[in-house]
Amino acid sequence: MKIISGEGSYFTDSSGKSYLDMSSQLMCCHLGYGNKNVINAIKKQAETLSYIGPSFDTDIRETVSEKLKSILPDNMVKYFYGTSGTEANEAAIKIARMYMADKKKNKIISFYNSYHGSTLGSLQLTGDFRRMLVDSYENASGFLRVAPQFCYHCPFKLKYPECNLACAENLEYTIKQEGNIAAVIFEPVTGTNGVVVPPDGFVKRLREITEENDVLLIADEVMTGFCRTGEWFAVNHWNVKPDIITTAKGITAAYAPLSLTAVDKKISDFFEDHIFAHGHTYEAHPLMLAAASAAIDEYKIMFLIM
Repeated sequence: MKIISGEGSYFTDSSGKSYLDMSSQLMCCHLGYGNKNVINAIKKQAETLSYIGPSFDTDIRETVSEKLKSILPDNMVKYFYGTSGTEANEAAIKIARMYMADKKKNKIISFYNSYHGSTLGSLQLTGDFRRMLVDSYENASGFLRVAPQFCYHCPFKLKYPECNLACAENLEYTIKQEGNIAAVIFEPVTGTNGVVVPPDGFVKRLREITEENDVLLIADEVMTGFCRTGEWFAVNHWNVKPDIITTAKGITAAYAPLSLTAVDKKISDFFEDHIFAHGHTYEAHPLMLAAASAAIDEYKIMFLIM
C-alpha cells in the first residue's frame, strides 16, 4: 500500500481511500498528522540552524533540556539524545556497564516477552521471537532473561495476589545467584507483546530489589513515554524513580526521529570524571530537537484540557 498523505487521525493511500489510524502507526504519532505547531517549529529551526556537530551547544538543545527537566522524574539530571529507541537502549547498556565496571558487574537482566530494539545489544535485551531469528549469528555475552510479570499466562502457573509476586522474587533469586548484575531493564507496560500492565506492587518491588542488591534499574519508556498511559512517563503511576530512563517515539510525536537516554545524579556525577565513549552523527540534531520542543508544548496543552 502506498500512502500519500495524512491529516489529523487519518492517512490516505494512492487511490484516495482514507484510514483511521487506530494504533498511531507504530505507537508514535501521538499528535496525529499535520500538526502546524510542530511543523512550523521544524521549518523555523531549518532556517536558523539545520545541523551542527553534537559537541556544540545550541539554543534548541538547551530549550528541550529545560522542558524535559520539568516533566521527567525529578532524579533525571543528564540527557543523551539519539535517533531511535534502539539507540537509547544501546546507550543505556554502555552507561550501566561503564558505571558498574569498578564493581565488576556487567550482566544485564531483561524479561522474556519484552522488546527493546533490533541492534546487537538491544536485541539481546529483547525477550521475544525477534531475537530467536538471529541468535545463531548475533549472540552477545552478558545478557540474561527472566520470566515476565504476565498474570494472564503466569509462567509459574500461579494466581495473583496469592502468588506473592513470584515473578519479582524469581528476579531477585537470579540476581543473587549471578552476583554480577549491573542492571535490570523493563517496560513499565509491556508494549508489542500484549500491552501487559504489571500487577499491583510489582514495579515498586522491582525498585526495592534493585536497590537492595546494588543493581541499576532501567525503565524502557520508548513506547509508554509522553502521555501514552495518561502520565508523562508510565513509572509515575507507581511513584517509582528508575536510575535510567530510555524513550523515543512520542518525544517528537514521530515528526522527526529522536530518542533520549536520561540518567540520575549518581550516574551523571560518575561521568564528570569518566569519558562516555559514545556518540552519533545525528546526536542532538537541531531539527529533531525543534520537533520535540513543539511536541512537549502540545502535550502540556492537552494535559491542561484534560
